[in-house]
Amino acid sequence: MRKLDHKNKICIYLDQFVISDIIEGANPLWIEVRTQLETAYKIGKIYCPICPEHILETARKNFPSAKVHDDYFKSLSDGFTLKSEPFLTSQLISSLIRKNKKTLNTFLIKPEFNDFENFYDEINKHHDIFSEGISLCLANQNDFRKAVTNKIDRKTENQLIEVINQNKVNAFKERLKEYLNQKCIKIRPDYFGNLQVPNWMDQLLYQLTNKHKFKEKEFKLFLVELEKNGFYRIPTLNTKFSLGAHLAVKGKKENSGDQIDVMRISSYLFSTDIFFIDRKRKHEISELGLDKKYNTKVFSGTENDLNEFIAVLKGL
Repeated sequence: MRKLDHKNKICIYLDQFVISDIIEGANPLWIEVRTQLETAYKIGKIYCPICPEHILETARKNFPSAKVHDDYFKSLSDGFTLKSEPFLTSQLISSLIRKNKKTLNTFLIKPEFNDFENFYDEINKHHDIFSEGISLCLANQNDFRKAVTNKIDRKTENQLIEVINQNKVNAFKERLKEYLNQKCIKIRPDYFGNLQVPNWMDQLLYQLTNKHKFKEKEFKLFLVELEKNGFYRIPTLNTKFSLGAHLAVKGKKENSGDQIDVMRISSYLFSTDIFFIDRKRKHEISELGLDKKYNTKVFSGTENDLNEFIAVLKGL
């Protein structure tokens, strides 16, 4: 345990539902979770960095409630925020290709926290646009998945997941080869309804070029890495596309909430010691073996999980 070297503390990722249930305290188990979390934090055993997705979801509450949730989460964070895509992924790629040791700064930032009130309305507006765009983008996909309901065995499922993942790797390799040939980057837009977002491949190439100062030699080494290992040694991409392929193979319909879940699992599961997520997502993580691969203890909000989590905190 203790993947991130911060004063020998255990790093815990708390999903938004955990903060809500802790504050509402309707269930005695959640009251005990809150007590043990606060005790463990006060004696310097744990910290719970916040993440950008927390801001997105907290802003959906009315402002007084949102402020209470935000303030409470920050009180356990040691002032840290988890890095999100594409900044984290580009850093991981840079460290991998340059054989640099990963440090606390690889995964976390310590920003000056802005007053939540100043950007509450703006976040809500962008969340609405994001949700509408994702819903439009996923409409045809969900209709197709609803129609295709044939059950397949586990071995075939795993083979299909591998094929889908390899297709993503191949697409990125082709984009990287194109960049090496043209020696210039143009960030193309991806469309989600009326919403335009930067293409994920172009974002990464831009970050590697401009922030990490990759030259042609390093990009060629990166291409060799992709040819040899695909995304396997890049945890964010490995997790992201494994989860996406799993949802596709299972024929599961998706919405904007699912997209946010995939974002946070892919960005934070591998680097934290303890990871909270809802029961459905926990099951998917377990089916893919991602918890074992990244040696992360995953909890949901079930009674058994909460009792086990309380026992872990008491044992620190």
